Amino acid sequence: MRATLRYASIITSALALALAPPAHADHARADGAGQLVYERDFPDPDLLQEDDVQYAFATNSGGTNVQVATADSPDGPWQPRPDALPHPPAWVGPDEHGLRNIWAPDATALPGGNGYALYFSGHNPNLGRECLGAATAERPGGPYTPTSPEPLLCARGEVIDPHLFVDDDGSRYLLYKQVVGRTATIRMQSIGADGITPRGDPIELLRADRPEEARVIEAPTLVHRPEGYVLFYSANGFKSGHYFTNYATSPNLRGPFTKAPGALLSGPEPRDPGGQDVTSDRLVFHGDLARPGQARGLFTTPLHWNGLTPVLG
Repeated sequence: MRATLRYASIITSALALALAPPAHADHARADGAGQLVYERDFPDPDLLQEDDVQYAFATNSGGTNVQVATADSPDGPWQPRPDALPHPPAWVGPDEHGLRNIWAPDATALPGGNGYALYFSGHNPNLGRECLGAATAERPGGPYTPTSPEPLLCARGEVIDPHLFVDDDGSRYLLYKQVVGRTATIRMQSIGADGITPRGDPIELLRADRPEEARVIEAPTLVHRPEGYVLFYSANGFKSGHYFTNYATSPNLRGPFTKAPGALLSGPEPRDPGGQDVTSDRLVFHGDLARPGQARGLFTTPLHWNGLTPVLG
C-alpha cells in the first residue's frame, strides 16, 4: 500500500483483475464510496480524538515523515500541522531509491495520562527491509520522540502497518502485516502497559488466501463489539485498480477469524479505497485523487452496526 507494489506476482495479479471483488449486499454499503474530506496526498489515515479535537496521521509525503492534520470532526475541515516525527530513530534510513518509507502511523493514548505513543513502519537499511518503530509524546499531535535507536519489532520478511488495539480489560495488542514467503499475513503481538514492551510471541490472525486478494492483505484495524471481534483489512495491490476493504469476524480475540464474502468497500469511486481506520461512527480511508498510485486523499463514510456486520452509509 506504499510507494511500490512488491508482493503480487504477475500471474496472481492477472487473475485478480479478472476476479475483482464486488460489494456484497449484506454489507449495505454507502451510496457512493464516501465523502472526500481532505484533498491532498494523505495515505493510510489513522484518527485519534482528544479533547474534542480530531487528529489524523498519515504516511510520509511532501517532505514530512509523519503527516498530521486536525479538525473538529472526521468530516473536516482539516488543517495541516507540523511533522509528528521530525527526528526519526537511528535505525530508519534510505532504501535503494533513497526513500525512508515511514508508513502507516498509528497513534494512541497511553494509560494513566502518561502521554501518547506513535507506531510506524520504517525502512531499516541494515536489514534491507521494513520494521516497526515506536515514539512517545506529551501531546497527541507530537512532536514524538523515538523510544529507542533500535526497532520495536523486526521479523522474517517485512513488517508494516502497525495498529494498536486496546481490549475492554485494558490489555494492549499491536497488529501488523508480515509477509511470509510471498504471502501476506496479519499478526498480533501483546504489548505491555508502557506501550513499547513486547510480551510473549505473536500469533497469526489472518492470511491472504483468496484469488482477489493477490496475496496481499494489510492495514489491520480491530474493533471489539458485544458479539465478538471485527478485523478490518485492505487487500490486493494499492495501485492495482482492485484494492478494496473488507473485514473478518471472530467470537474470540485470538480467532479464528472468518472473512466476509466479497468486499465491504471497493471502487471505482474513489479508485483503490483502503488503508482504513474506524471511529465510533465513521469509516475513514484513502482513495486515489488522480492517477493510480499517486496522491491519495482522505475519505469518510458513516458506519453503523448490525451485530458483527458493519453497515456503511
